[in-house]
Amino acid sequence: MFFLFPIRSESRVRRFPVVTVSLIGLNILVFLFSYPAMNRQYNLIMEKAMKLQDVEIRTLSVEDPSAIVEYARDPEIQREKIKNKEIEMSEELWEEWKKAYDDFEKAMNDRLVRKYGFVSNDFDISTLITSMFLHAGFMHLFGNMWFLWLVGLNVEDDWGRPFFLGFYLLSGVVASLLFAAMTNSDLPLIGASGAIAGVMGAFAIQYYKSKIYFLFILLFPFIFKVFPLYAWFYLPLWFVQQLFQAVYMSDFSPVAFWAHVGGFGFGIAVVVLLRYSGLERKYLTPLVDNTLNLMDLDFSKAVEARSAGNIEEAEKHLKEILLREPSDLDAAEELIDIYIKEGKRNEALLVSKETFRMLRMGKKEPSIILNFYEGVLAERNLISNLSPYDFYFISQMYTKREQQKEAAKVLAIAYKENRDTKDAPYILLRLIRALALSGNQKFLKKALFELQKRFPEIKNKAIAILREVRNGQEGS
Repeated sequence: MFFLFPIRSESRVRRFPVVTVSLIGLNILVFLFSYPAMNRQYNLIMEKAMKLQDVEIRTLSVEDPSAIVEYARDPEIQREKIKNKEIEMSEELWEEWKKAYDDFEKAMNDRLVRKYGFVSNDFDISTLITSMFLHAGFMHLFGNMWFLWLVGLNVEDDWGRPFFLGFYLLSGVVASLLFAAMTNSDLPLIGASGAIAGVMGAFAIQYYKSKIYFLFILLFPFIFKVFPLYAWFYLPLWFVQQLFQAVYMSDFSPVAFWAHVGGFGFGIAVVVLLRYSGLERKYLTPLVDNTLNLMDLDFSKAVEARSAGNIEEAEKHLKEILLREPSDLDAAEELIDIYIKEGKRNEALLVSKETFRMLRMGKKEPSIILNFYEGVLAERNLISNLSPYDFYFISQMYTKREQQKEAAKVLAIAYKENRDTKDAPYILLRLIRALALSGNQKFLKKALFELQKRFPEIKNKAIAILREVRNGQEGS
């Protein structure tokens, strides 16, 4: 038994995906209100169905046991015979059946999925929209919303919020219409998968070079692995699978495969139309660029280029930003991330060191500097290029915040990185002070032992520091 699930895409966005998040939130909200009601309605239907079945079985001839077998195979045939009065029964039994049948039909017609789901052979234009926001269960909802998050925020970022919303809804409508044309089903179609398939189709073309990362778990033998697949490979493969299942399994499965096929095909068609007609370049791109008030245009272009797989172009735009503003954290972090993923560690080290120097010289807020240290330098192991003074500077910031343990950690790293340099004894003295202030006696003893072993000549300075710390603590 194995488990395979997409966990994230490699692409980047330039601003908060308002429409994608709002659609996810609205679907969740509708589910929270509708699902309990759907459960109650399901229980009521089962109750009415059992009562109707009981009456119908009593209409069968006890002299013909095969009739019960036929009824179990297809109760609708027997039901139609009773409805058309083709079976002899007492007026009392007929009235009992008629009431049970009417109650069952009313319960079926009062279902939320019947009122707001899309039924192919009972066309109601309003349900083309409402059906997209109903889901049959938690896993149905989770799967749809997760895929919407994976691909929706990127397409929204590319096309802008109003156009993306219209595209999403129209994808759902087209998906439902194809489903109706191919199945003519009387079962209600619900769920956002048709609309999301449209976004997946657009993503497959717009971000074909992007990687989608999958979690793979095999239970026997146990294997836990995360691996990437390019969008140009995985999404078309998914489409082919849906098309195969639509052709060969639609009559045996409750899954709306034809809706997935219709949505995905519509998404591809829209991208091709926008690109080859020039409408995207002429209208959509300038409109989106004009609304990006919170970000530098070069940064927007860099993110867009990286999402499309054009790493060199993204790097070029980011370097231009840092040339104008060396302390631009967004550009620096994006460029560092590119270098790390491209295996260019030396380049990442140089950018991180220069960015930190500019932050320090620019006297930025301590929180900004410490966030850069923790979230970029320490997390990505890019601290080897920092100077002893850089480490002192960071530890002092932690000390001012009364985060003595964090200050000691920074100095411990500084000592490890500079153990064989002339700065080692001075770093060790600072570390001893920080450990004494933090109250970490275990590591303080280790630091003192290190000092005694390597730098016995400064033992008196260490004793003076400890005495000073102790007196200060007693005075307070």
